[in-house]
Amino acid sequence: MSLSKCLLFGTQQISLFLSDKKFNLISCSEIGRNIVRVGIIGTGNFSEKVLQALRANSTINIVGGYDCPPFSDFELFPSLEDLLPVVDSILVFDILASNYDNLSLVIKYGKNLYLESPGLCSRRDLRNLEMLAYESGTVIQIGLKQRFYSFYNDLDKYEVTPRIIESSRFVKFNKKSTHLSVIDDLMLHDIDVTLKLSASEVKSIYSTAVGVLYRDPDVVNARIEFYNGCVANLSASKISNKEVHHTKFFQNNTYCSIDYVQQVLKVQNNTGEEAISGEEWGVRTCYRQAEDSDGYIAMLEKEVNSFYFCIANNTDPIAGISQYLQLQSVTDKIKEQLERNFTTNA
Repeated sequence: MSLSKCLLFGTQQISLFLSDKKFNLISCSEIGRNIVRVGIIGTGNFSEKVLQALRANSTINIVGGYDCPPFSDFELFPSLEDLLPVVDSILVFDILASNYDNLSLVIKYGKNLYLESPGLCSRRDLRNLEMLAYESGTVIQIGLKQRFYSFYNDLDKYEVTPRIIESSRFVKFNKKSTHLSVIDDLMLHDIDVTLKLSASEVKSIYSTAVGVLYRDPDVVNARIEFYNGCVANLSASKISNKEVHHTKFFQNNTYCSIDYVQQVLKVQNNTGEEAISGEEWGVRTCYRQAEDSDGYIAMLEKEVNSFYFCIANNTDPIAGISQYLQLQSVTDKIKEQLERNFTTNA
């Protein structure tokens, strides 16, 4: 069965990948112009710049917030119970405000919820929230920003069914970044991209790590095998000599390379019609993204527009609780492996 989902981004038509199928996005004019009344909870990443970006979005109306900074022309409500009756949806940018009591109250009031990080919620909490949302007919979207990369729009020109995926994320050494978790802060991004590209259930995971400089893992490698035959090899480090972040994948007739640092997607495609000349083969195409097209504000705009579309059309989000739980399941298995396969010289 064909799986079709849609995502709204302004008045432009964009395409992304979901599961093993491609889907096209439709413009705002195709779904009407119902304005969604939005409330904000907490501080966290909620800044005046974020507020300005949200106010510029014609599909939503910012009513006010609870426990937020006192911005100009932004109404502060004395309690969450006072805010909820006057809004349709809630945005939470603050992990400290993302406790189960707050979130479950939002859903019980029948409000849609965008949650940037559910870090304070257990798996049981998230499953309960998912059930409450199902019963109330509301939408819960998680802040998995990597699922909204502009690169996916360019990849829509190709049939993406990778057999081999290689990802590397190396952060240049800095004493201030020693607190980083190689898995949760660095590798998490590439794991989610891999899960999306592979479009299959995980078959097995093997991981190993080493503490080159510190007693916790400095370098981590994970191998993930999927039931459809796809194999992914992921590496991450926080003690590199230079900044590197790229994903490469190989499939029949096509090789793709995504450089997240330079914002470049390179595709080498063999259509069978081009002759091999010298050391060259196939057709090479380079896609360059606009500067800061995947910056925080730009990605948030895509997420909010996706959130609006799901509300307006009663569809499931492409970054919902089920996707987040799958991601957490994989990272947990990697950590379990490291309990046996981690070595350090300290």
